[in-house]
Amino acid sequence: MKRLIFLPVSILLIFQSISFGEALYTYVDENGVQNMTNIAPVGRVTELKVSGTPDPVVIPTAAATVGTKSKNYDPIIEKAAAEHKIDPSLIRSIIAQESGFNAKAVSPKGAQGLMQLMPATAQRLGVKNSFDPEQNIQGGVKHFRTLMDSFNNNLELSLAAYNAGENLVQRLGRVPAIRETQDYVQSITTRYVKKQASSKEPEVPQNPPIFRFVDDGGIQNWTNIPSQNMNYRTLDPGIRSQN
Repeated sequence: MKRLIFLPVSILLIFQSISFGEALYTYVDENGVQNMTNIAPVGRVTELKVSGTPDPVVIPTAAATVGTKSKNYDPIIEKAAAEHKIDPSLIRSIIAQESGFNAKAVSPKGAQGLMQLMPATAQRLGVKNSFDPEQNIQGGVKHFRTLMDSFNNNLELSLAAYNAGENLVQRLGRVPAIRETQDYVQSITTRYVKKQASSKEPEVPQNPPIFRFVDDGGIQNWTNIPSQNMNYRTLDPGIRSQN
């Protein structure tokens, strides 16, 4: 005789949600309680595991724009950039690629927050809550600064290490032949270069100096092309009515 096993309705609903494309998160919360849910954890957790396919809302996207979304975090970004001597525009480009400025983002591999810190990396950096924007950005920028130092400020190798792991990039000495990593590096560097170009102020053309001289016929002349054979007087740019 077969024995029937009944599961709690809450568990059945969770597994049903997976079939519709959502993720299943299992973790131990601050009170030491094991949790199984389709909602990404917010507080401090341990033993985080993600299975199933995460909802598109929490998947990092490369299509995010650096603009209005970043304004909410600009003070934090500027502070971390100054502290670790990294261009804030580069940090914004990384965050846009990593999480689309979604502070609650969780990747299929379990990376969390704006700069997608893995739990082990976050713990090493002293980040207690990866979903806290300030802690996440401070930790992520600190980590990236370490990578830049390790790879002699080579931006492409540092970005590749942030995505694929420092050990792999050090062993290869180049960007790994991994499509995801190559696309990652190209996307951020392209976005960063465009951001730099758009932020530069256009050069204001300088007015040429104006020269005044009296020719052999006694006629007063004004010109921006001096002549060695003329006794001329240099005037401030734009002045044409001085005796």
